[in-house]
Amino acid sequence: MEYQILLAFAMPAILVVLLTPFAIHFAASVGAIDLPNERKIHQHPIPRLGGISVCIGFLLSLLVLLRVSPIKNISSPIISLQGISFIAALLLVFFVGVADDIHSMNPGKKFAAQALAAAIVFGGGFRIATVTNFFTHAPLSLGLLEFPVTVLWIVGITNAFNLIDGLDGLASGVGIMAALSMSAISYFYGDITSALVALALAGAIFGFLRYNFHPAKIFLGDSGSLLIGFTLAVLSVHTSTKGSTAFAIVIPILALGLPIMDTLLAMLRRLLVSFLPEQKDHKNFLSKLHSMFMPDRRHIHHQLIARGLSHRKVVLLLYLVSFIFGGGAFAVTISNNSWASLVLTAVALAMLAGIRQLNYKEMAILSNGMLLPVYEWPVTHQRVFQGFLDLAFSVISFVLTYQLTKTEGSHIARMMAIVPLVTIVCGSQLAVFSLCGLYKGTFRYTGIGDVLKILKATILSVAATGFVLASISQELIHVSGVVLITDFYLLTSLVVGSRLSYHVLNFLFRRRNAEGRGVLVYGARENGILMLQHILHNENLHLHPLGFLDDDPSLEGKNVSGFPVFGGHWKLRAILRKHNVDEILIASDTMKPEILDRVKQFAEEFGISIYRRKIFFEEIPVTHSQRYSKHRSTVLDDELQPSVVSSHTR
Repeated sequence: MEYQILLAFAMPAILVVLLTPFAIHFAASVGAIDLPNERKIHQHPIPRLGGISVCIGFLLSLLVLLRVSPIKNISSPIISLQGISFIAALLLVFFVGVADDIHSMNPGKKFAAQALAAAIVFGGGFRIATVTNFFTHAPLSLGLLEFPVTVLWIVGITNAFNLIDGLDGLASGVGIMAALSMSAISYFYGDITSALVALALAGAIFGFLRYNFHPAKIFLGDSGSLLIGFTLAVLSVHTSTKGSTAFAIVIPILALGLPIMDTLLAMLRRLLVSFLPEQKDHKNFLSKLHSMFMPDRRHIHHQLIARGLSHRKVVLLLYLVSFIFGGGAFAVTISNNSWASLVLTAVALAMLAGIRQLNYKEMAILSNGMLLPVYEWPVTHQRVFQGFLDLAFSVISFVLTYQLTKTEGSHIARMMAIVPLVTIVCGSQLAVFSLCGLYKGTFRYTGIGDVLKILKATILSVAATGFVLASISQELIHVSGVVLITDFYLLTSLVVGSRLSYHVLNFLFRRRNAEGRGVLVYGARENGILMLQHILHNENLHLHPLGFLDDDPSLEGKNVSGFPVFGGHWKLRAILRKHNVDEILIASDTMKPEILDRVKQFAEEFGISIYRRKIFFEEIPVTHSQRYSKHRSTVLDDELQPSVVSSHTR
């Protein structure tokens, strides 16, 4: 068997090494040249018909392997209806890629041809017929969805490899990793035919990599990337039907993890970017959906290069990522469900950490400002909307409390028994909220007083809950301190969180997307905090707060309202050298003149402006008519509140 494994890998590798120079000359003769543009990394024209040598070497090696390696149960599957349909569909995808490399094809025609190829292999028996129910571990039949799911999977994976082909050797190396992992998984399942086919594909790509690694002499082109993606997609469909574990459907997704992740990220971020606040064009939803498929230069490899990594380092790093995905797929294959869950959890956490490092602004939902326009909708200021929202919170908190504190009986029976109780309890809680005046405010201007009012309302509402439970439902849920405390905690968290959500999102957005002149605030107490909030909520000032200065030693090194206190004025010179400070805003009313003089010296040394913000009360003179009584004049004075005027002096 070792002989056949070596032959399956080495033969296509040698053939492709010998054939690729001819492919380079042929591509140049027919004009299949990839020219540089704003979306491309390379700076010089490079041939792009590398798929010719890969396809010929791959298919010839399969034919030779059938003749010289008559292993039991290998020849018959390849020359069966499945094998013939696979070869026919593969050649269709390959020739479409060749045509696109020579003369660019319409994307719609390319997708149609790929869908036809997927339909051909579906008719040949390659189909996704079942998926696993993760709760019961039982297979779920797709029925009528078999065809669309199979076609979408094959077409999606085929194009995912086409999209990832953006750096010299990237798609080739990722294809090798994916093919090797598919070969190992197929061999573990006893599918020797698929194992050798995947191994032959890996060998063909390995031979091509000699000419494709940076600096590349030839590109795969669509003829190569579509061929590799289509082959791996079909093999993954075949492999997914062999697994018997609960995670069988996840295995091919992991094996092809990098191109899948890159494609899904590209589609998601292109959609999300159209909802960002800075987007001035108001496209309709269909136009925003169409933007998901528009090309750009922000794929994973582009982001890594933008972070300063060299071409080769990016490619090698993504090779490692692909190897980890493939290793994870094989680990899930050979593990039981418990260990497989741990492997999937580890891979998911690593993937999320990696995506975070790519610094996609549009993916940071909580800090990119995408949700802030929601608070401008008139409906969010309506009492009815806030009432329905609190009612939902009341239901959620009470049901969760019930599930956490009631463990007897079946799950369905418990949920049916609680329905009438939820209606009474949550209705009473909502009535208490309304009586406490919770719906006289707005999310945008929630303050400490509003939070205290919410706490009062939730305490009274939970007390009402305890009264209702003690009166009518002791047999359903035992009234205890644990029940009431749990309900209070959950309800308060949801209601307070919803009221403060605007301030949290606005703070995250201003902090992450801070632009304008960098400022230090002198004074980290009440006036300084007020000044900071004014800066954060008034984007017209174009100020970017960096932190505080304060001469109180107990505040040094602390954070105030999320910003650091760097220390006293004596550290100002070091701070100015370290941070890009444009202005110093003085918020302290007790700043000593000698300290102000020192700050002025530092500011003059570094060319920095100093501003002082003062808040004072200015009385507006009012002339009272003599025909009004003294008592009436006093009432008028009480009604005319003094104006609050703020001034900035240099």
